[in-house]
Amino acid sequence: MFTLDQIAADQNLIFIGTGTGLAPYMSMIRTHVEANEPRKFFVLHGARNSWDLGYRTELFYLQRFALNFTYVPIIDCPDKELVPWKGHVGFAQDLWRQGVIEKTWGFKPTPANSHVFLCGNPLMIEAMKRCLSRRASSSITSRLPDRCTSRILLTAILG
Repeated sequence: MFTLDQIAADQNLIFIGTGTGLAPYMSMIRTHVEANEPRKFFVLHGARNSWDLGYRTELFYLQRFALNFTYVPIIDCPDKELVPWKGHVGFAQDLWRQGVIEKTWGFKPTPANSHVFLCGNPLMIEAMKRCLSRRASSSITSRLPDRCTSRILLTAILG
């Protein structure tokens, strides 16, 4: 189960999902994002096409009104778009590798300040596990089988 119960209120949260993989995060985001809260939220959302980016309108509005919230969608099939796609192209893990969170926040997510959640395509989850594992020798905690990895603690990963 995805919860924020054991994460300190001053810890930043990074939610990386593909397709419907954002669904488990939405309740937490709706509950915890407050315009004046010091905690930062970052959502990387990957999909094949723009019409597969569920919650996109809600997340763009939330980003507009909550200064501590960032939503970055990415698609991997821009050639199928009816209207030319002007956003990121590739995969969610590509944005991680490019340092989009660090560039947006102005600081690097570290074990002392951030937690990562992954949910969605198993290939993305495996790619992100490799990205995160390269920075530490610790193993990654998985609470949900197959499609979701809950609370990958940057304390253990980004050391």
